[in-house]
Amino acid sequence: MSVPYALWALHFVALYSLQGLACAQQLWRDRVGGLELMTWVLWALTALVLAAIAFEARRAWQIRRALTVSDQTGRADHERRHFLVTLTLLGAAVSALGVVFTASPLAMLPTCA
Repeated sequence: MSVPYALWALHFVALYSLQGLACAQQLWRDRVGGLELMTWVLWALTALVLAAIAFEARRAWQIRRALTVSDQTGRADHERRHFLVTLTLLGAAVSALGVVFTASPLAMLPTCA
Protein backbone atom coordinates (compact mmCIF):
# COMPACT_ATOMS: atom_id res chain seq x y z
CA MET A 1 0.00 0.00 0.00
CA SER A 2 2.83 2.42 0.75
CA VAL A 3 5.06 1.60 -2.24
CA PRO A 4 3.60 4.30 -4.56
CA TYR A 5 4.07 6.95 -1.87
CA ALA A 6 7.64 5.79 -1.22
CA LEU A 7 8.41 5.95 -4.96
CA TRP A 8 7.03 9.49 -5.10
CA ALA A 9 9.16 10.54 -2.12
CA LEU A 10 12.30 8.94 -3.56
CA HIS A 11 11.66 10.63 -6.89
CA PHE A 12 11.25 13.99 -5.17
CA VAL A 13 14.50 13.64 -3.22
CA ALA A 14 16.49 12.28 -6.18
CA LEU A 15 15.18 14.89 -8.60
CA TYR A 16 16.04 17.90 -6.49
CA SER A 17 19.32 16.42 -5.22
CA LEU A 18 20.54 15.78 -8.75
CA GLN A 19 19.31 19.21 -9.79
CA GLY A 20 21.34 20.75 -6.98
CA LEU A 21 24.44 18.77 -7.94
CA ALA A 22 24.07 19.89 -11.53
CA CYS A 23 24.04 23.53 -10.50
CA ALA A 24 26.63 23.43 -7.72
CA GLN A 25 29.21 21.13 -9.31
CA GLN A 26 28.36 21.49 -13.00
CA LEU A 27 27.47 17.79 -13.12
CA TRP A 28 26.32 16.49 -16.53
CA ARG A 29 25.85 19.95 -18.05
CA ASP A 30 26.94 18.92 -21.58
CA ARG A 31 24.31 19.33 -24.27
CA VAL A 32 22.93 16.23 -25.99
CA GLY A 33 20.11 16.54 -28.51
CA GLY A 34 19.39 20.15 -27.58
CA LEU A 35 19.02 19.49 -23.83
CA GLU A 36 21.53 19.14 -21.05
CA LEU A 37 22.50 15.59 -20.14
CA MET A 38 21.13 16.14 -16.62
CA THR A 39 17.71 16.95 -18.06
CA TRP A 40 17.74 13.65 -19.96
CA VAL A 41 18.76 11.79 -16.80
CA LEU A 42 15.96 13.42 -14.81
CA TRP A 43 13.38 12.62 -17.51
CA ALA A 44 14.56 8.99 -17.55
CA LEU A 45 14.28 8.85 -13.75
CA THR A 46 10.77 10.26 -13.94
CA ALA A 47 9.73 7.72 -16.57
CA LEU A 48 11.20 4.90 -14.50
CA VAL A 49 9.33 5.96 -11.37
CA LEU A 50 6.06 6.37 -13.27
CA ALA A 51 6.52 2.87 -14.73
CA ALA A 52 7.11 1.45 -11.24
CA ILE A 53 3.97 3.17 -9.92
CA ALA A 54 2.00 1.82 -12.90
CA PHE A 55 3.33 -1.68 -12.18
CA GLU A 56 2.15 -1.45 -8.56
CA ALA A 57 -1.26 -0.15 -9.68
CA ARG A 58 -1.60 -2.99 -12.18
CA ARG A 59 -0.72 -5.53 -9.52
CA ALA A 60 -3.30 -4.03 -7.16
CA TRP A 61 -5.89 -4.02 -9.95
CA GLN A 62 -5.32 -7.75 -10.57
CA ILE A 63 -5.76 -8.48 -6.87
CA ARG A 64 -8.93 -6.36 -6.81
CA ARG A 65 -10.37 -8.31 -9.75
CA ALA A 66 -9.58 -11.60 -8.01
CA LEU A 67 -11.27 -10.37 -4.82
CA THR A 68 -14.34 -9.22 -6.73
CA VAL A 69 -14.78 -12.67 -8.27
CA SER A 70 -14.32 -14.58 -5.00
CA ASP A 71 -17.32 -15.82 -3.06
CA GLN A 72 -16.24 -14.53 0.36
CA THR A 73 -18.25 -11.30 0.16
CA GLY A 74 -19.15 -9.95 3.57
CA ARG A 75 -16.34 -11.59 5.52
CA ALA A 76 -14.25 -9.12 7.48
CA ASP A 77 -10.93 -10.35 6.08
CA HIS A 78 -12.22 -10.12 2.52
CA GLU A 79 -13.57 -6.59 3.06
CA ARG A 80 -10.30 -5.49 4.65
CA ARG A 81 -8.28 -6.77 1.68
CA HIS A 82 -10.66 -5.09 -0.74
CA PHE A 83 -10.29 -1.80 1.14
CA LEU A 84 -6.47 -2.01 1.17
CA VAL A 85 -6.31 -2.78 -2.54
CA THR A 86 -8.62 0.14 -3.33
CA LEU A 87 -6.50 2.37 -1.12
CA THR A 88 -3.39 1.19 -2.99
CA LEU A 89 -4.98 2.08 -6.34
CA LEU A 90 -5.93 5.54 -5.11
CA GLY A 91 -2.45 6.00 -3.64
CA ALA A 92 -0.90 5.07 -6.97
CA ALA A 93 -3.04 7.67 -8.74
CA VAL A 94 -2.10 10.39 -6.25
CA SER A 95 1.57 9.40 -6.39
CA ALA A 96 1.63 9.46 -10.20
CA LEU A 97 0.06 12.91 -10.15
CA GLY A 98 2.63 14.03 -7.59
CA VAL A 99 5.51 12.72 -9.71
CA VAL A 100 4.17 14.59 -12.75
CA PHE A 101 3.84 17.83 -10.77
CA THR A 102 7.29 17.38 -9.25
CA ALA A 103 8.81 16.85 -12.70
CA SER A 104 6.89 19.64 -14.42
CA PRO A 105 9.67 22.25 -13.86
CA LEU A 106 11.88 20.04 -16.06
CA ALA A 107 9.66 20.86 -19.02
CA MET A 108 9.42 24.57 -18.28
CA LEU A 109 12.81 25.64 -16.95
CA PRO A 110 16.46 25.04 -17.75
CA THR A 111 18.50 23.02 -15.25
CA CYS A 112 19.81 25.89 -13.16
CA ALA A 113 17.06 28.48 -13.58
